Amino acid sequence: MSACILCIEDESTLLRDLCEELTIAGYSVLAASTVDEALAHLENTRPDLILSDVMLGGEAHRDGYFIHEFLRENRPDLAETPFLFLTALGHRNALLEAKRKGVDDYLVKPVDYDMLLATVEARLAQVTRFRSHAQRERPDLLQRLKGVFDQLPGAALLCDQHGQLQYATPKAQQIATEEKLWRSSVGGTLTWPVLKASAHEKIASALQELCSAGARKLLTLERSDCSAAVAASVVCLEAEDSAGARLLAIFLSSTQTRQMPDVGALREMFGLTPTEANVALLLAQGKRSEDVAQTLGVSATTVAFHLRNLFSKTGVTRQSELVALILSTGWAIPSLPDSAPEPRVGS
Repeated sequence: MSACILCIEDESTLLRDLCEELTIAGYSVLAASTVDEALAHLENTRPDLILSDVMLGGEAHRDGYFIHEFLRENRPDLAETPFLFLTALGHRNALLEAKRKGVDDYLVKPVDYDMLLATVEARLAQVTRFRSHAQRERPDLLQRLKGVFDQLPGAALLCDQHGQLQYATPKAQQIATEEKLWRSSVGGTLTWPVLKASAHEKIASALQELCSAGARKLLTLERSDCSAAVAASVVCLEAEDSAGARLLAIFLSSTQTRQMPDVGALREMFGLTPTEANVALLLAQGKRSEDVAQTLGVSATTVAFHLRNLFSKTGVTRQSELVALILSTGWAIPSLPDSAPEPRVGS
């Protein structure tokens, strides 16, 4: 498959000539004469290289630099895509400005097409080397992650942003067998046989939205048979590599598999009081607020007070999010043997 080049130039004759030369050289070419046309192409296509004039007609400040800065700030998937400037400004200061702003190369008009094609070929070859290196590194990363995840008691799935399964922990494999909660299609894509369509959409949306390493989203996933919902935490482990692939983890907790953290672990992680930790655990066990009040021997007003404190300390805004957080935390957070003894519920 030929490399795709986005060519942005407001002079129609030059744009036509550039596209013809690049096409004859065997490249697939997208043409744009304005910033808006270029951004429209980028919404639907991921080019392998971008060649842009600096001085584009139209609104002030919406020039080649604008496109370059927009992509570097808003399109992490294009971070390693070569960006080449084409301009009549060949003086030293213009070249230095482009280099300082991170432009990969700078070609001066009138166009030397031999130099243009040689530069394009060299930059694409460089990208190929980067991608080959990343593809060699990804298996090593997965192998290291497997060694870590195998030691944890909870259910976790590693996949890319398209739901292509990379690894499942032993607990995740267990719930696939016992609960039929998930399975891998013939093509290796994750499917969710017992979840409602709305839950499928939540998972797919989270996988697409989480782009930066460490970003996470808590989900409550409803089953089609109306039994207890599944709590999930989706976390981006690695941002897109040079091949455009992201690595994400889906941590699962259902009624049958939930792993509850102890009071000491919750207090240490979120800075909770003993009572707040007990309230959180009781809610995570499926108890209603009035049942929590009865169990602890306090009023509903007191439970509401503790709940507000829990929202503030954990950074969530709804009770369902709090429960999802506790459940997704529990499977990975070990007990703290050196912590103070866990207060008895009701004391």
